[in-house]
Amino acid sequence: MTIIQPANLADIVYIDHLRKREGEAIGFIPKQRYEMEIDGRRGGSILIAWENNDPVGFIYATHNRAGVTHIQQVAIQEDARRMERATALVNGVIKQRDYLVSLRCAADLDATKFWEALGFQLQDHVSPKSVYGTGKDKATITARPKRDILRFQKVVGGLWIPLNGLETLSSKIDEEFPNPTIIGSGD
Repeated sequence: MTIIQPANLADIVYIDHLRKREGEAIGFIPKQRYEMEIDGRRGGSILIAWENNDPVGFIYATHNRAGVTHIQQVAIQEDARRMERATALVNGVIKQRDYLVSLRCAADLDATKFWEALGFQLQDHVSPKSVYGTGKDKATITARPKRDILRFQKVVGGLWIPLNGLETLSSKIDEEFPNPTIIGSGD
């Protein structure tokens, strides 16, 4: 059984190890950023998936006040994939007040199919950033091929009422107003 729970500072060793192992797929985030998220200096979430008391993956997401969660990284150990653990992590990181979840994913990864299967919709292609940062000598940087990056989004909330809630609301209105009076019918 998979257990999803918030990371603590002791989990940083595992998170950093898996990040290094899956670095080509999930990108680089400094270890200090994880520490800042876990100890509350930032507003994000890091959750760990556990199986038989062993960590098998993590998710790192940031949240804003407008109700948008941005998934920064998701990594599952290779021997623990295709068992709904990443899905559980994604579901666990979404806040009740959220209306939108977004992420970026390299187009050449199998993960694009995972995001589509979870109901995320492709929004656009993000132009690759230059490998040459400000003030860096081009001769000292080994050029990596630029990757096609896809931006996905999924609406998870908002100003809507689920169908069963609508049925309940409709019956309450009928109970309170059994014989409505129509005013201004246009006659």
